[in-house]
Amino acid sequence: MSSVLQDPDSTDWPDSGRWSSQDVGRLIYASISSVDGPVLDEMRSIRDHAVVNNAEHGLRVVLMHKCGWFVEWIEGPPAGIQALVERVTLDPRHRSLKVVHESVGRPRLVKPWIGSIAQTTESTGEFARRVMALHDRHVRGKGYEPASVWRSLCSPLPGHVEVAAAREGTYQRVMMMSARQTGVFDLLHWLANESDRTVVHRRFAGSAKDALDVESDYLDLPDQGPRGRRLIANARKGLAMGMTHAFLPDYAAVVLLMQPDPEVNQRMLERLLLACQQINHQPAMIGLGANAWFTPELQFATEARGQRWIEARTGGAAVPSHWRLWNTLKAVLDQLG
Repeated sequence: MSSVLQDPDSTDWPDSGRWSSQDVGRLIYASISSVDGPVLDEMRSIRDHAVVNNAEHGLRVVLMHKCGWFVEWIEGPPAGIQALVERVTLDPRHRSLKVVHESVGRPRLVKPWIGSIAQTTESTGEFARRVMALHDRHVRGKGYEPASVWRSLCSPLPGHVEVAAAREGTYQRVMMMSARQTGVFDLLHWLANESDRTVVHRRFAGSAKDALDVESDYLDLPDQGPRGRRLIANARKGLAMGMTHAFLPDYAAVVLLMQPDPEVNQRMLERLLLACQQINHQPAMIGLGANAWFTPELQFATEARGQRWIEARTGGAAVPSHWRLWNTLKAVLDQLG
């Protein structure tokens, strides 16, 4: 993971505002990929056409490729969604389309298009079984909320569909960002090695040329907390990406791994707070670092936005080890519940 020299606070997209308060149609389907060649190149090709068409019809879309399947989440006017599904049904790049969710409700997506490719150790057959389980529940009218359906396919909790669904509401999700460089990714990989667990890698393609691709890793710790814990390391430029906004409401906390430079910390915190202002649920903000890196301005800025500020201090002024960072953070997360 390389450091980013410039991290955009926003993009030139005309739709970078808040979520609409109006209910929208919501549909998620899964289909078997027929793409022959590099998937990322194909996703970018899809993006170039989709951004224009989606904006024209008031649609917002997330497209995931995983295990040889496409998964697409669409929000917008029901008539526009129906027209899009009719078009994609004829697309030779995929087949065997299965609807796994359809409803009307509050929107989650704020960008016209976002694409993602997820690494996985799951087999194509295992993924197909989860698709069919969700499809069957949908047909029987016993489906889940759209964000839960999306996670069940694209970033599932440990266990089969029913087990994962039972843990959805209490699984503690924590987003982590570094004020500078790639510290949270390094911490996550160290923790995975220490706990003998696997980091899952994801790559998101921006929906415009001014938004670079973004990587995001996550690590599941199912034996921690009341019902399990997931740590999600996000790149700073991910704050300009629609998927970060879509799932912010589900985080118990956002961790800022700080630096000795107070201006860098303050700048990054402001960007996080700005992103959180777009959602109803306000996750706790946790500052993580050496004692000397904390300043009163961090707490003032957070509480002025109506959010909770928690300090996870590792002591002293020296750069803390991964062991000290994690043990300090874990104690805070355990208290957070």
